[in-house]
Amino acid sequence: MAHVERAHLVELALRNATPTDTDTEALRHVQHCDRCRAELRVLARLVTAARTAEAVDLPAPPPEHVWRRITRQVSRETGTPPPPNHPRHTPGSDS
Repeated sequence: MAHVERAHLVELALRNATPTDTDTEALRHVQHCDRCRAELRVLARLVTAARTAEAVDLPAPPPEHVWRRITRQVSRETGTPPPPNHPRHTPGSDS
């Protein structure tokens, strides 16, 4: 069997569905393939971390001047003005 596709490894890591024959075959491959086993292990750790994260684990939001700079940069790159009702945008401020 060829290496397990990344999307299938993600599904295996998420464990959202009842295992299928294809899953059984993929898991059999993972048992014997260091590369796929390592990738599945990383994905499973990521899923566990995401599912157990709490609000206190999240980073603090960036300061206002960072949001203004992001808004200006995106507007410059896309050629569109920043949204007037954007909660982080204050017209005329260029900090």
